[in-house]
Amino acid sequence: MSTPQSTSELVEEQKTCDLMPQLEIKSNLQLLREQEKMALQSINKLTEEEMVYIDQWLSVLHKTYEELEYPS
Repeated sequence: MSTPQSTSELVEEQKTCDLMPQLEIKSNLQLLREQEKMALQSINKLTEEEMVYIDQWLSVLHKTYEELEYPS
């Protein structure tokens, strides 16, 4: 038969055991959020670089079209 003290100790131990996985889950979620943020930043940077490249390419294409359409 358990005493009130041992019962309360068991309850505290259970709370501690329940808390540990929660802390681990929170830590894992935080790491995943940081990884996601870094991935999104690199995608954004890549997209900006691609847009600059596309703008340059379109400028050359337009210039070529103008030269063909209206030769000097």
